[in-house]
Amino acid sequence: MAEHDAEAFHFPERHDPIPELTDEVDRLWNEGQHRSALDTILRFLRTNGKSATAFEWALPLLRNTRKPDVNITEPITPQQLGNPYFAPIATECSRCVNFWYSAHVLRKDYAGMTIFNPIGQQCPVCRYTLCRTCFTPQDARCPEPGCSGELGVPVLPTGRPRGMPANPHTEKLEHVLILWRDTPTTREEADELLDLACTGQDRGGIIVRSQVSQAGERASYGEEEQLGLVLVGLYERHGTISEGGLRDRTRVVLIDSPGRGRRLVLVTAAPATGTASQLSGPIKYFLSDEPDAEGPDTPSPRRRWFRRKT
Repeated sequence: MAEHDAEAFHFPERHDPIPELTDEVDRLWNEGQHRSALDTILRFLRTNGKSATAFEWALPLLRNTRKPDVNITEPITPQQLGNPYFAPIATECSRCVNFWYSAHVLRKDYAGMTIFNPIGQQCPVCRYTLCRTCFTPQDARCPEPGCSGELGVPVLPTGRPRGMPANPHTEKLEHVLILWRDTPTTREEADELLDLACTGQDRGGIIVRSQVSQAGERASYGEEEQLGLVLVGLYERHGTISEGGLRDRTRVVLIDSPGRGRRLVLVTAAPATGTASQLSGPIKYFLSDEPDAEGPDTPSPRRRWFRRKT
């Protein structure tokens, strides 16, 4: 593997088609619904993991953002452009860590081709990459110490290290707790936060809880983090999280949500063995005061931990 593509997805020479994905994305593409097309690809990636077919469809969509087109009724969003699920096919500048999506990987005829004013250039030996701003045309030598290559095209994916999962303890997750202020978390936003905090990790059967933060307005990040960890400990004590989840397998991610305020995401990985490691099925969402069960005998919604008395 090249020095500067440790997080990149390497496309195989051949791969099996996925008609159910291809047909839906192709339809949405032709109807100008690019945002919905990318959402369809994201749903597939969340469920099935990395896929050459999914990434092949995603790359042209992610690159089609520079010129307005009246035929595109649903342009893609900045949130989609930065979604960590697309990190494996992104190209990141080795100097300034700006990133973009290059379609060069989808073509096989770049040998001897000259591209004027490219977005960036890359070393074919180690994949050291510089964006247009950081590249100096007068010196095409690769800046990587000991590398004899020269920067040029094609530019292939390098992956994006900031797209790495928050909790690498295991690839399987067990529990996610979201603490919010001011604006409650919706199902749609919860999915976005999971993408940011839990990229590429198996979520099948996990519980996602969203609760208002009870930390005071002047509480520091550290104080709010400690409160969140106390909540994780309580859920572990009540058997929602398996033993050792708080001590060994929980990580905290601070995410600023534009227009919605700060979110604190506490990600608990599943243990390597035991019941939690075998979780499967859909994600269970308990947002705000929603009850933990459904049905005619469901008790009234549980109050949040540490809710102040009125």
